[in-house]
Amino acid sequence: MSPKTIRYSEKLYARLLVLPTIIVLIAIVVFPLIFCIQVSLKDYDLRMPPPYPFVGAANYVKLFSDDRFIASLYRTFLLVAMCTTTQLLLGLGIALMIYYHLERIRKYILVILAIPPMISPVVVGYMGRLIFHPVASPVNYILSQLGLPAEIRWHASPSTALLTVYLVDTWQWTPFIMLILLAAILAIPKDFVDCARVYGASFLHEIRYVILPLIKPAIAVAVLFRMLDILRMFDVIYVLTYGGPGTVTEVVTFYAYLTSFNYWKIGYGAAMSWILMIILTVICMVYLRLLRL
Repeated sequence: MSPKTIRYSEKLYARLLVLPTIIVLIAIVVFPLIFCIQVSLKDYDLRMPPPYPFVGAANYVKLFSDDRFIASLYRTFLLVAMCTTTQLLLGLGIALMIYYHLERIRKYILVILAIPPMISPVVVGYMGRLIFHPVASPVNYILSQLGLPAEIRWHASPSTALLTVYLVDTWQWTPFIMLILLAAILAIPKDFVDCARVYGASFLHEIRYVILPLIKPAIAVAVLFRMLDILRMFDVIYVLTYGGPGTVTEVVTFYAYLTSFNYWKIGYGAAMSWILMIILTVICMVYLRLLRL
């Protein structure tokens, strides 16, 4: 058998090994996406008998005149901005504190801080309901002991419900960003830091000119992960507030869920999902292009 024939047989064998994975991906990813596009182009209303009429881009056009959808989009981006900024600052601060001051007990702290990201979002939602209970909230009790206003209804009040979602998400995912940034900081060669100190760099200069530039890729990845995760947030809101009170915590994913499975307008809900997917794709492309990663 010639070498050329052997190479061809090896390539064919490799492709056959990959074929089952490709078939599974087509079945669980590609086919649902194509079906979702098809559904979004129809007046697919489960309250009506089939066949469902083809309406083209009417569902997409309707979205931009839907005040409820625009409001949910605004809340989604507001949560992205609030959560990402807070979690990045807190995560970076904790990572630097552990790196500089808590090296001896680092492994114990990391074990504790690694717990929140591993908890199921549904469990976190129920924990949030208990911690921020409108009547028996331990947070309100602590505030009362400090002499602060302690009759906050948290997720039961329109003025504080979105703040409660923000606090719960920040509690769960700040350690995730901290772990990524701490790993990046620990990967910096000691020589770089020692050299900066030899040349008389202060603590702040060391962080600004040595630490931050070298962990920039890690910061970019951590922020991107959290932005995408918050944009598709659903579990915590479903359990914690169910989009309420009223619609004050209703984000795009939750509105799409209600539209599809409570109001039975599957076509309109599918159009929302595709708009969100397009937004996610554009954000990823622009973000990575700006960072040149």
